[in-house]
Amino acid sequence: MENNEKTNSLNTEKDNLSRKFLKIANVRVFSNAYNLKIKVGDIIIGLNGEYFNSSYEDLKTKLVEDEEEEKILSIFRDGTCFNITIKSSLGVTCEEINENHVKDFSNIDIKNIFEKDKSYKQFEVYKNIKRNGFILDIELSILASIAPPLWMLYNRLWMNLFFTISFLVIMFLVSPWLFCISWVLKSWYYGLNQINVLRNYYNYRDYRLFLVLTCLNEEEAQIISRKLDPKIDFDYSYLEPPFPDEDSLNTL
Repeated sequence: MENNEKTNSLNTEKDNLSRKFLKIANVRVFSNAYNLKIKVGDIIIGLNGEYFNSSYEDLKTKLVEDEEEEKILSIFRDGTCFNITIKSSLGVTCEEINENHVKDFSNIDIKNIFEKDKSYKQFEVYKNIKRNGFILDIELSILASIAPPLWMLYNRLWMNLFFTISFLVIMFLVSPWLFCISWVLKSWYYGLNQINVLRNYYNYRDYRLFLVLTCLNEEEAQIISRKLDPKIDFDYSYLEPPFPDEDSLNTL
């Protein structure tokens, strides 16, 4: 009996000494968290490269105090850590959770998740029902503003490329001046709307947003995506092909 009491007191003392983090309990529809694909059960472990062990009210205050400044949140999900960029409140409700109650959390080091001296980029990860993935770099490309057909070729927008080339050829045959004006207008449009064009194109091909990431490069984005979905694969992949399902192996 005494041993049980001692064990309980030791566990209580250990819980009191350990850190507490914020676990997502609810995500409001169409909130920032909803658009960033944050899920119920995700754990907020860091803010701007430092552990965050305070209340959600404190977090909300820090997120909204300067909405022009980008903040980096570090998220823990199913044993995997990743970063997201946000400028304002998340639109969630949270509960505090003790780090001792989080599986696979003991080996996490915030310094390895977000390094302040490195340059990070924002990516969106899309996948279809067959788990074919596509990673969209949110950084604007100057190529879309200079030579839209080359930008379309680089991004494999075959339908857009076909109609654009056909339109420009017709304009050139009608008048070189119309061709020049059309090229300038196309460059202006794609330069401003290139991200939405890519999103709409892949939505049309039945790709849906799976994950939003802030990381160093596309390779890291693929690695994180594979950890969260072991079956996802990419056309131009830095990774080995995913392991086939047991059912497909049994049919061979």
